Amino acid sequence: MKFTLMIIAIAVLLFLVIGYNIILQYKRKAETEKRQIIIKHRQVIEEAEELLLNSTSLPYSKVLMLVLHSRMHDSLTATLQMDPSLPQVRQRLVNVKAQMAQLKDAPAQTENKMFRSPNSDREAIILLQQIKKIRAVLRVEHAKSKLNTQTFVIEDRKLELMQLNVNIDNLLKRAYEARATSQFGSCKQLLRKGIDTLNNINDKNESLVNKHQTLTSLLNDVNEQLTQASSDDLKDRQEKENEKNELDLLFQPKQKW
Repeated sequence: MKFTLMIIAIAVLLFLVIGYNIILQYKRKAETEKRQIIIKHRQVIEEAEELLLNSTSLPYSKVLMLVLHSRMHDSLTATLQMDPSLPQVRQRLVNVKAQMAQLKDAPAQTENKMFRSPNSDREAIILLQQIKKIRAVLRVEHAKSKLNTQTFVIEDRKLELMQLNVNIDNLLKRAYEARATSQFGSCKQLLRKGIDTLNNINDKNESLVNKHQTLTSLLNDVNEQLTQASSDDLKDRQEKENEKNELDLLFQPKQKW
């Protein structure tokens, strides 16, 4: 009898140990998944903050600003639901809500903000990377039905034109460098490429219109410079030919009469 009770006790103990280990593993797995989700939301928040910091370099619309703040709001809310013991996250959520309220009441003046050309190749690369990230964010929000299709198409097109602005700036920079080193063939090729590209854009913004005019004006200047150089070269050759003829006449053998 005692042996039977001992066997039962051992079995119960083993069951309890196994059950405890299963519960412990489940809790560890749940905690790991929880941390991973919180990290994912933190990455969303950090990405949105980074994009908002660059709003001084790119002409963000009111819609874009609200989209980025909304992503932060959703991730902060989800983080608090998973772990309410995060006072910094709670305060950040309060701040984001206040910023969103201000944005909703503010006029859409950022719509008319001019694009600021990058000052270096490094800055241009950073801007292109930022535009690529924002377009990806828009696609995600549209896929989650938080942005209607019409708004998505309009905002994505604005970003596409910003990207074109950066590329045209880079093209202009290379054209000026080619002109400065008298590589007129390369210069003209770059300018024509830029002009042809912009000729196919029907919804050019103000910045692209200005760049189109700059490209055309520069191409005209280069053509005029080449024409003048060709005329000067022809004139020099003519003068040298005339001098040669005069010398030939001066030193030709005298005829005897």
